Amino acid sequence: MAKFSKGEAIKFGWSTTTGNLGLFVFAILTLLIIQLMPMILTQSVVVMIVGTLLGFVVTMGIFRMSLRFIDGENGELVDLFATFPLLINYIIATILVSIIVMIGMLFFVIPGIILGIRLQLYTWVIVDKQVGPLEALQRSWEITRGSAWNLFLLGLLLGLVNILGMLALGVGVLVTGPLSMVAMGYAYRQLESSY
Repeated sequence: MAKFSKGEAIKFGWSTTTGNLGLFVFAILTLLIIQLMPMILTQSVVVMIVGTLLGFVVTMGIFRMSLRFIDGENGELVDLFATFPLLINYIIATILVSIIVMIGMLFFVIPGIILGIRLQLYTWVIVDKQVGPLEALQRSWEITRGSAWNLFLLGLLLGLVNILGMLALGVGVLVTGPLSMVAMGYAYRQLESSY
C-alpha cells in the first residue's frame, strides 16, 4: 500500500514555496487577474467564459510547475500556459468528478466525501501523465487506495494553513495557496511513484 507523510508534504511545500516565492506569487496573481478582470471590466458572458478557461489552464500550469519542483527540476513561467492542450480532458474530468461526488452525497454524504477524496488527484494525473479524463479518474482511484484517510487529514491540515493565510490580511494566501498545491503534489508523487 502506497503511503506518504503529511508532515513531509507540508515541509516540502513550505521550503519549495518560500524558495521560489517570486515565481509562485506571480503565478497566483496571474491567475487572480485572469479570473477577476473579466468580471470587473465587462459583463460579457463570452469574456467571462474565456477568463474561466484561461484560469483553468493557469491552474493546471501551477500544478505542472509544482511537479517540476517536486521532481527536482526548475519551474518556469512558460509552465503556466503549457497545459493548454490538456484543457478539454480537465474540463470533462472535472464534470465527471462533480457528478460522481454529487451522486455520492445523495447517499448520506459520507460516500460523496470518500469518492471526492479518492478522485481528487485526477488533475495531477492529467498534468503529469497527459492522459484522458477516464484514465485520470481511474488512476486517481487506484493510487489513493488505502490512503483516503491520510489524504483527508492532509486536506484538513492544508485547510487550516490557508485559514492562517487568510488571517494574515489575506496576503498570506499568496504563500499558503502555493504551499498547499505543492504539498498535495508531493503526496500525489509519493502515491503515484510507489503504486
